[in-house]
Amino acid sequence: MAAVRRAIALLVLVPLLVPAACGAPVRRPTEPAAGGGTTRRYEPLTIKPDAKAASLAVILGTDENNGSTVLTLPALPSKAQVDAMFVRLVPSGATGGVTPVRLSTAPNTDGQVQVGVYEELAGGTGSQWRAGVWVSAFVAASTLGKDLIDFSFSAASGGYIDGASASALMAAGFLATMTGEPIDPRATMTGILLPDGTIGPVAGIPEKFLGSLEKGKRKLGYPIGMRWARSETTGRMVDLVALARGHGAEAVELANIHDAYELLTGKHLPEPVPVPAEEMALDAATTQALEAKYRAWQQRVADEWAALLQLQQAGRLPGTLLALATHAQRAAEQAQRLHQQGLLAGAYAKMLQAWVYAASATSTHDVIAKLQAGDARGALAELATLDELDQRTAEVFREIGASAPQTLGDHLRMIAAFQAALRSWGFKVFARDSIASAKELIAQLATRSPVELRAPATGEAIVERVAPTVLLIGQTVVSAALAADELEILAAASVPYEGSIPDLQRIARSFQSAGTAGVNYFETLVVEPAASQLGVPLEQARVRIATTEPGYLVAYMLSRLDQVDGLPDELEQAWGAQSPQWSLLALAGSVLAYHTSAELIAKYHSLGLRLDPRTGRSRDVVSHPKAFANMLASAERNARASARAAKIATGSIPVPAKLAYQQATIVRAGDVSDQLQALSQYWMSSAYSQAAVMLARN
Repeated sequence: MAAVRRAIALLVLVPLLVPAACGAPVRRPTEPAAGGGTTRRYEPLTIKPDAKAASLAVILGTDENNGSTVLTLPALPSKAQVDAMFVRLVPSGATGGVTPVRLSTAPNTDGQVQVGVYEELAGGTGSQWRAGVWVSAFVAASTLGKDLIDFSFSAASGGYIDGASASALMAAGFLATMTGEPIDPRATMTGILLPDGTIGPVAGIPEKFLGSLEKGKRKLGYPIGMRWARSETTGRMVDLVALARGHGAEAVELANIHDAYELLTGKHLPEPVPVPAEEMALDAATTQALEAKYRAWQQRVADEWAALLQLQQAGRLPGTLLALATHAQRAAEQAQRLHQQGLLAGAYAKMLQAWVYAASATSTHDVIAKLQAGDARGALAELATLDELDQRTAEVFREIGASAPQTLGDHLRMIAAFQAALRSWGFKVFARDSIASAKELIAQLATRSPVELRAPATGEAIVERVAPTVLLIGQTVVSAALAADELEILAAASVPYEGSIPDLQRIARSFQSAGTAGVNYFETLVVEPAASQLGVPLEQARVRIATTEPGYLVAYMLSRLDQVDGLPDELEQAWGAQSPQWSLLALAGSVLAYHTSAELIAKYHSLGLRLDPRTGRSRDVVSHPKAFANMLASAERNARASARAAKIATGSIPVPAKLAYQQATIVRAGDVSDQLQALSQYWMSSAYSQAAVMLARN
């Protein structure tokens, strides 16, 4: 049947007309494409007729000549079964097995997001499974050049599921049903699906393999870099290839969703070819704008540093503030080195970081100095001055909203600026409660004697309570400033474009649904156990975790943007729910929530980072360094592949995608913390390119 469908596809696609950029219809030649389908070439902003056709999938940039592959999709609902591996701890150690999962997909024409999650065994799945299904559906749709809303998805579990480690399997299964390819019943796999389609590491693979082999599986997939995996039963490292071979089976290393699809179906799914790294370089205008902003922030850091140096020489900096000052100095020195090397994207980012730490140290010292001098009212006034951020946060939203987007580049520039402003707003909302707590502490301490307040131990204890609050305020300030900066930095010529408001809103709902699922998963993974361990309410645990992972708080709030009162409500009323400004803000927030939650899951589930809920500190040691190296390499490659797709769809690579790529490449050679930041930036680079493609096809 697959051969018949491909033959029909060739007959159907040949006469299709594709409108040219100027609006006149132009017949584009088609050629046979590797892996089925036909090769087609598109002018900027001409992909919509094919990309939105329910019967077609357009995979952009599948050859180095900017050709794209057009596949014919089944018109009717399609169903399949995959067998998901799991591992469970038992008194004797651990045991593995497989659970059948029934998948179905169908073209969706009602304009609503439809992702169904069902279970037969109560408690056998949970929020981790649901989050995995959402991410799987989202990535599967994106892989075929579709929006989540273009298909209905359902996954029904027949028993116990091992959290998100089945997500890559489900995504490959969804792709098989969407393309109409049968799934090999002898094949299964394990691995967590990351937002760019990379397959990340998971635990318990030896037990999962043994359980699968007992059920007759003979093709077993595992994440790249994990050939040697630790047994949950013995604690020893096991060679997965040798384990499978010893049972007459094959262990296959999988890097991404395309590898997983090939494992399940035996077919190759066309994928974008990355552009050369040179094409990700920043243009002269962007470089010039970055240089100006770098100089301005360098001066602000110098002003803060002069005050810090005086305090440090006088021996008046408590240990916590000294650590902040050290962080500031290190970041500023890194910024200067990067600037000397002409790496402006990294220099600018590091200088912003230096200012946050330096300003937080000096501001915290000012608050504490007044309190220790017996001037509690002055200390409270200092905090109140820092707290007067609502006006600036609101102003930057209005500055962005004042733009009238007329090109596709304008739309992307507003999305990037809105994301920085939304981070500022998220930090501000969180800071409000933290500032109230700090004010309450100062009021309590004001009753103590001057001698007790000036004691070094008391000063250090006060700093430890106040410094995180002031640091959060610094993040608020710098994020708001970054939003304003990006309006200038990211300005670039682009093709004329007028977005469809209903389509923008539908895309935003798709991202928001996936982001909410991801945030819920992170809460079950980290926040709820922390609340139980500390014996505190969930809300208090959220605050403590967000101190170390402020991105979690931002993702949490943005995934519920339509439920939050205050500034978002005011902006929606001022601009109108059907305005381009509000639609782009909602899209920006939903994309940010989705990617931030995926980043958190990758760090604390896939890479095994540990966060101490008592101290709020995480230990930046990854459990699977080889797999992490592959995640970075795949993320870098995927960013360039997404850039090619955007270039074909819109005529150019988005400037925000280039900027994020450059920032990632610069910090990638650093320590684990820097590498995690690089991973996030590569993902955001892909996200900006994917957003450009989404706008072009809608």
